[in-house]
Amino acid sequence: MFYLLSRPQQTQPNQPDDLSLEKLEKLEHQLIHEAGSCNAVWLIGNEAVCKAQAWKEGLQLESETIALVREQAPSIPGPEVIYSWIDEAIDRSFLIMRRVHARTLDSAWPQLKDQQRLNIAREVAAHTATLAQITCDHLQTISGYGIRTPRLMQGYNFHSPIHNWFPRTIGPFSGSEYGDYMRSISSAPPPEFGDTMVLFHDDQGPTNILVSDDGNNLVAIIDWANAAYFPRFWVATVPVANTGGFWLSDGSGDSWARMLVAALKTHGLDDKLEEWKSWRDQVSDPEQDTEKDMLEWSRVRQKGIPGIHDQKVWFLKE
Repeated sequence: MFYLLSRPQQTQPNQPDDLSLEKLEKLEHQLIHEAGSCNAVWLIGNEAVCKAQAWKEGLQLESETIALVREQAPSIPGPEVIYSWIDEAIDRSFLIMRRVHARTLDSAWPQLKDQQRLNIAREVAAHTATLAQITCDHLQTISGYGIRTPRLMQGYNFHSPIHNWFPRTIGPFSGSEYGDYMRSISSAPPPEFGDTMVLFHDDQGPTNILVSDDGNNLVAIIDWANAAYFPRFWVATVPVANTGGFWLSDGSGDSWARMLVAALKTHGLDDKLEEWKSWRDQVSDPEQDTEKDMLEWSRVRQKGIPGIHDQKVWFLKE
């Protein structure tokens, strides 16, 4: 049985000996990822990972998305969820997953041969094509919530503390409704798309792709927080549109993004980068906090909730 405990300030009189502060201090824990105030991941011990995320009503739980993918597309390698819950008092969701013992593609990239890199791109593209066979008639998450992809919406201030805390969502929209929305916020026409949306993991950057130690195999695709039903054109467009998220840290730039896009095209998933850029460049007021955003941020500040990276958790096994 597994428990998550807040770090105690002092040992309580009725606390069992095996939960003493001294033993808590000796447990292994390591912050392995941090995204401002909204997202952090800890390695707990050697076999588990804890992911804490900012939460509000209307945000999709990552655990539910992972469960759907495992059920409907079991060939896609992903994380195994141990437990998930929401703590409304501190506006957080928590996700405990079994650790995947593998390297990120980003860290492995410099040592990989060209053929190994190509093979990984082909594997990811094949799984992406499999996922795209799961469709919906609305732009939405798997539970029917709005999506949270800034590059497909208006008014997302990347530098605002509000959006560093709570991602903004849009939708759900039918295909025609989303087409109307895109035309209403830009003077340039959007890429063409139909009424059918495809399920897609839109953050397949090199830090979310895990590969075997020898570099010959894809082991897992992680971070399904933003996966949702998207217009088909976005699948092969986002790797070259979201340059930061797909950039390789060793100086290889967008090599992974371009390789992945080429592999996706073999499955009939073509990018619409130029059409998207023309539309995006003409979006009116692309960085704007709404009155609703300001009220939400005021509520968080009044509650005095610390940033996720300031909260520590320990993983105990009974």
